[in-house]
Amino acid sequence: MREAVMYDAPPVPGVPYPGSLMVGQQFTEATLREKLASFGTRVELGGELVELAQDRDQVTASVRFDGQHQDVRARYLIGCDGGGSTVRKQVGIDFLGETWEQQRMLFGNLRVDGLDASVAHMWATGPGGGMLTLAPMPRSGTWFFTAPLPPDDGQGTSPVSVETFADIFSQRVGMSGVRFHDAVYLSVYQVNIRMVDRYRDGRVLLAGDAAHVHTPAGGQGMNTGVQDAYNLGWKLAHVLRGAPEPLLDTYEEERLPIAEHVLASTTARGRFWSSDDSARVSERIVGAFQGRDPFSDVSQLSITYRGSSLARDLDEAIGIRAGDRAPDAQPAPQVSEGRRGDVHTHRILPPGLPCSDSESALIDSAGEAHDLYGVDGDGLVLIRPDGYVALTGGSWDDQSVADYLERVTGDRAHRFERVAAAARSAW
Repeated sequence: MREAVMYDAPPVPGVPYPGSLMVGQQFTEATLREKLASFGTRVELGGELVELAQDRDQVTASVRFDGQHQDVRARYLIGCDGGGSTVRKQVGIDFLGETWEQQRMLFGNLRVDGLDASVAHMWATGPGGGMLTLAPMPRSGTWFFTAPLPPDDGQGTSPVSVETFADIFSQRVGMSGVRFHDAVYLSVYQVNIRMVDRYRDGRVLLAGDAAHVHTPAGGQGMNTGVQDAYNLGWKLAHVLRGAPEPLLDTYEEERLPIAEHVLASTTARGRFWSSDDSARVSERIVGAFQGRDPFSDVSQLSITYRGSSLARDLDEAIGIRAGDRAPDAQPAPQVSEGRRGDVHTHRILPPGLPCSDSESALIDSAGEAHDLYGVDGDGLVLIRPDGYVALTGGSWDDQSVADYLERVTGDRAHRFERVAAAARSAW
């Protein structure tokens, strides 16, 4: 048995939320729905997509609610409907890859009595048995349970229950005084490693598990799906407001290589974690959640879109490159963002440099912003709405920036929602 303290990394310059956080899906969904409601929109439950059709101007989705069919028409349709995606099947996009028929996992989120809730617990359950883990979940008072199932277990075809989990724990660990009850969810997970070869068919696009599925090793699924949506969301918003329609093609250009990397790294990690070397496996599991993983960065903060057609460096004067994640910095004072949809231009200045009262300036008192962005002297950084760097330059002119924005948005009003730009000892 091994006990491991769940890693809570301290904030560092550029990364205010490092490390990993285990959060129950019910809390994640509640937060997202609350945010959506603040925009006057809600998630409609109980509907089933039956079929869809598209033409040059719109998509028509036939949806069944309570036995009644309703046609919904829209300019675009995004399929975020999971690994068994009806949307993907309807438009005929292949889901290429493999199913690990011999590897199934028992997953559950439930209450557990009799264990120390200040640490995660891992048990090596013998040759071929793999690792059984129980990790405490914050806020909910529940535990996340994982255990591999043998190929002939039969649980894949019969419902699982709290008793199923208790029996597996009793057989493989045999610790007395531990009781399971009040499940949030229980499931058998069949490992699939698959992805699409394209993210788009006309006016239909895919995101999340509808586009890629992989082993759960490292907890990469939700983050990858959310970043799909974050990458696509601002581009779709601009196209709906008149930006050139090919902007949507950069979604696949940027996200498909990320999915390929996630599948490769999670496959390697999953194969290692299922090996019989329990001491090394437990060490690697802990290391993954402490930022010490040999397969990839499980925080996904190192993702870059360098080389994308949306990434443009005017010169090599600035350390950060177009396509990189824009690091968080804390210059002061804070300024209001202004009207939604505008380009916001701010000067980031070291202490003591004069500026006029009419300027929107932030003072980089600790030099954090200049260090993180690699700016020594003059510099300009244009930041996309999804927090990635669009354009950099130590030297620039208004025309080069305007040309870039017009090419991306089709609008010389430059409707980027977030821009950091500067002149004279600024970034």
